[in-house]
Amino acid sequence: MIIETELMAQDTSIDGFERASVVHWDGRLDNRDDLLLLLADYLHEDTNNSAMALAAYERWGSDGFVHLIGDWSIVIQDYAKRTVILASDFAGVRPLYYSVQRGHVSWSSRLQSVVDATRISELDEQYVGAFLLFGGCPNRTPYKGISPVPPGHAVSVSCTGTKISRFWPLPIRDEVRYQSERRYEEHLRALFREAVSVRLQTEGPVIAELSGGLDSSSVASMANHLIRSGVARATSLTSVSYVWEKSLDKPFIREMESFCGIKGVHISTHDVPVISETGLGDAAPAMFQPFRSSVASVAHQLGANIVLTGSNGDLITGNWFDDSLQLAASLRRLRVGLACKEALAWSKLLRLPVYRILWQAVCASLPPALAPADVYAAIDGSYVLKSAETSLLPGLTGRIGVSESGFFSDDWMQAPPERRKYFRALSMMLEHRELQAPEPLQHLDYTHPFAHRPLVEFLMSVPVDVLCRPGAPRKLMRSALSDLWPVNLRRRRSKGLFNVPSQEALKPLARILLNTSELHLVERGFVDRGSVLSRLQRLSVGLDCNTSQLRHIILLELWLRKRTDNTRFGQVLRAVEPASL
Repeated sequence: MIIETELMAQDTSIDGFERASVVHWDGRLDNRDDLLLLLADYLHEDTNNSAMALAAYERWGSDGFVHLIGDWSIVIQDYAKRTVILASDFAGVRPLYYSVQRGHVSWSSRLQSVVDATRISELDEQYVGAFLLFGGCPNRTPYKGISPVPPGHAVSVSCTGTKISRFWPLPIRDEVRYQSERRYEEHLRALFREAVSVRLQTEGPVIAELSGGLDSSSVASMANHLIRSGVARATSLTSVSYVWEKSLDKPFIREMESFCGIKGVHISTHDVPVISETGLGDAAPAMFQPFRSSVASVAHQLGANIVLTGSNGDLITGNWFDDSLQLAASLRRLRVGLACKEALAWSKLLRLPVYRILWQAVCASLPPALAPADVYAAIDGSYVLKSAETSLLPGLTGRIGVSESGFFSDDWMQAPPERRKYFRALSMMLEHRELQAPEPLQHLDYTHPFAHRPLVEFLMSVPVDVLCRPGAPRKLMRSALSDLWPVNLRRRRSKGLFNVPSQEALKPLARILLNTSELHLVERGFVDRGSVLSRLQRLSVGLDCNTSQLRHIILLELWLRKRTDNTRFGQVLRAVEPASL
C-alpha cells in the first residue's frame, strides 16, 4: 500500500473532525494490559492496537511511542498541527519508508511501492559507499530522496520541514544488580518465556527457524512447550532449517526436532543457494533472498503467518569469545588486584600477554572524549582476515563522506566502559535495520523473541561478567535456559558458519562478472577494475580475497545490473504502449 498526503500550509478548520487519526498501522502490541490502564481516559471505547497507539500519541506526543512494546510501525495524521508523523518500533522490525516531494509526503511499508509511486531512480552514492564498506547504510535507501524511518524514532513532516526525534534511547544508564545469580536466572527465564509467549497469540500454525545453535533452539523449544501446555493459542510448530553437505549443524537440528517432537523442513543450499543471480533483492540488495522466499513458500503451504527466529540472541546473551574489556569495571573502581586476576584469566584463554589485556582495558576505561573508539571494534575471537582489500578507489570515502564515524551514532560511548562494546554492537545492528522483516516475508509476522524490548533492556543492564566470563560465553543463558536443550546441545560451544555455502554460491557469480565487459561499480567510479577482477579470479578458484567484503561488491553489482535491465524494459514498454493502442 502506498499513501500520499498533501502537507497543509494554511490554517484549516478542524471543526467536526478528530484532531488526529491513524492512517497506517502495521504490528503487534505486547503490553496491551498495561496500556489499557495508562490510557483509559483516551481510548473512547476503542481498544484495538491502532487506537491505543493513537491514544499514546494524544497523551504524550511522539515521545509516547516509547510506551508501545512490540513490533510495529505507524503513520498518524495530526490535523491540529498540520503534521504527518511516522514512527517505528525500537528494533525497526516492521519497515516504513517515506519521501517528501513538492508539498506531499508518500509512505509505505514496502520500499518498492514508494519507488513506483515517486518514480525516483537516482542512486544514492553514500548508500553505495556504505554498502561496499559495511554491508548497509543507516537512515538511507539505494534511492536519493527515499528514506527509512529509523528504529526507535519518530519522523514529523510538515510544510515547514522534516524533523526526526528519538523516543527510545539506549539504556546506557540502567543497571540491574542482584545479590544472588539465581535472581538473574529467574528474571531472564521469565522475560524469555514472555518474549516467546506474546508472539504466539494466533490460532494457527507457527514456523520457527532452527539453525542448531542455542538461540534458535531456545526459541523453538520454548514455543513448543507453550503450545503443548495450552498457554499459547497457536496450534502447532514446524521448524525450518537451512542445511548443506557436511554441515556441523545437522546433528543438532535433528536432535532438537526429536527433543521437541516437531516436524522439520530442511532447505538445502544445493537447491536454494545463499545468493543467486535471480535472488538479489528487489527494491534493495539483500543476502539470503532465495532462502527467505523458500520460507515464505513453506509458510503458505502450512497456512502459517508467524515466523520466529533466534536473531539478536548472540549479542544480548554475551556470546563473546573475547570480552576482556570487562576488566574496565574493576579498573574504574580502582580494584587493581581484581583487574590483574581477571587479566590473567583472559590472557590464558586468548593467549595474549597480560600487559596487553590490561592496556586495552585501561584505554577502554578512559572518558568518552579520550577513549579510542576502535578498541571496542576489534574482531571477536582468534580469526583475523588475511586480506583487508576492499577495491574502493583511493579518496572515495572522502569524496562521498563514507566513514563509520560519519554514518553511525556514537551514543554508545556514554555507556560504562565495560559495556560500550555491547552497546556499540546493538546500536550498529539497529541502525543497519538487521532485524527488519525481509521483502519476501513482510506479509508475515516475522519476529524475534530475543529482540523483545524488556528482555533486551534487562540483559543490556546486568553486569557483563554475569553474561560472560573467560571460557564461559553465554554464562547466564546457559544456567537459566539449559533445560530447553537436549544434552548434546548443552555441551555445544560453537556452531557452523555459512562460510562454505556462501563461498560456493559466490563462485559462479564471480565467473559471471569475470565474463562481463562492463561493471557498473567501475563505471560509476566506486571501485578499481583491476583490483575487483583480481579478487573475483581468486574467489572463483577458492583463494583468499576478503570474501566477506567482496560479496558486498558482487551483490551490489548484480543488483545494479538487474535494476538497469528492469528500467530499460520499462522504458521499452512505455514506448510500445501508444503504438499498440
